[in-house]
Amino acid sequence: MKKIFTFLAMITIAMTALTSCNQDAWDRQDARTLDGTWTGYIDVYYADRWGWTGDSYRTTFRFVQENAYGGWGEEADYNLSYGDSFYSEFMWEVVNSTIRITYPSRSGLAPILIYNYRLYDDFFEGYIDDGTNKDIRFQLYYDGNYNWGRWSNSYYASRRSASTANEINEMGGERGTNFYATGRFAERLNSLNAETTIK
Repeated sequence: MKKIFTFLAMITIAMTALTSCNQDAWDRQDARTLDGTWTGYIDVYYADRWGWTGDSYRTTFRFVQENAYGGWGEEADYNLSYGDSFYSEFMWEVVNSTIRITYPSRSGLAPILIYNYRLYDDFFEGYIDDGTNKDIRFQLYYDGNYNWGRWSNSYYASRRSASTANEINEMGGERGTNFYATGRFAERLNSLNAETTIK
């Protein structure tokens, strides 16, 4: 009986080791495939006092791979309903088939997790968990022609600094610390900053 137990324990350990090695290979492959620019739509659905509602965004992510599992990136969002825009740099990594994105410059923004996704050389779709009760679904296509010039430091370096309640501008820092927003995005982030300051 002791031999059978030992044999089963060894098989279990070997299967666990092989599974983690296989998962590691998938994470590396996903990181390699993500490397590049992806453009498409993010749809956000949530319940408010009137029932279910939502927003749609035209979004572009640029993933730059710096190691086997991740790196840094840029994100540009445009709210199709209100015309607001949002730009931020982020850090990303793939762990256990989940893509984790953090925004180091924005302490008020929780990391987002991209899960249950399908990723091909030219198509990327799945779900985003931003720590809220919102249902967030995205569908992106590989975009090798996106012009990031609009969001470059030189463009915003000539702009006045944000002084209104609906604009915030923090361009020009280390990787992962650049941020720009207008409209409702900026209002929400300004309120998060005020909440953090008050506490």
